[in-house]
Amino acid sequence: MKDFLKDNTQVREDILNQKLFFELKEASALRRIHLKAFRSDVDVDGFDIIIDNNDDLLLKCQVKSRFDATTAYFDIHRVMLKPNHYVFAEFEFTAPVGCPSDNRGVIQIDGDVVDNKIVTRYYYLDIYLLRAMELGIFKLTTQSQTKAEEILKDLRYGSIKSNEKISVLQSLFFPVKDVQALLAIMGFHSEHHINLSYNILEVSKLVSRTTEKKYEKLKDRIPDMKGHWNFINEELEKLIHPSNRLTKVELKDNYFDRPPLQI
Repeated sequence: MKDFLKDNTQVREDILNQKLFFELKEASALRRIHLKAFRSDVDVDGFDIIIDNNDDLLLKCQVKSRFDATTAYFDIHRVMLKPNHYVFAEFEFTAPVGCPSDNRGVIQIDGDVVDNKIVTRYYYLDIYLLRAMELGIFKLTTQSQTKAEEILKDLRYGSIKSNEKISVLQSLFFPVKDVQALLAIMGFHSEHHINLSYNILEVSKLVSRTTEKKYEKLKDRIPDMKGHWNFINEELEKLIHPSNRLTKVELKDNYFDRPPLQI
């Protein structure tokens, strides 16, 4: 079966997507939630699936897969990694043009065959995680911050055409430990009661100076950042796959004095 799946990309992707759907629905059912998942028939808007929890969140996702973990880069539709146009300024985008009117992200699937059974691992990336890495809140690799900065610079000042693509290192995708963690990091109800996007957005507001509260000096923002900053690291540490490493970065009082942040 392994050779068959390696040689038949469309069959492999269909099986991996179906497995993703089932596991998301199964994990949600444990929380007594009927999660809906819809597939796009035509790939023209960047997203492959729409996930709806019948509550307060609808998420459009592009799904990328690889087999035997051999792909180092993925070509992602630019619109999938841009912020909702309502919060473009908080992510330091100069204009809402090219930003979607909804929430988006990218699910990456690692597939393999073990004892004639298909096994999967899941990864996730969106504007919130990219921004958190750019701000230096956490690192997945030693180059996480630099690579996130490069991608966000390109997304902010490059092409505004949503159907154009941008190459993203696989190592920037967050490796979740299980499907419950995948639901949580996407913002859906799971056994992990968290709201990562809210806390990352609050830190981003303080750095980008888009908060309603006024501060006399940049360093005066540090106390209001710390609670959100620490929460993000604590919760991400609970979600990461045990075979991977999360480097939690301490928020220091000289944060606004050091490069690469030139606010």
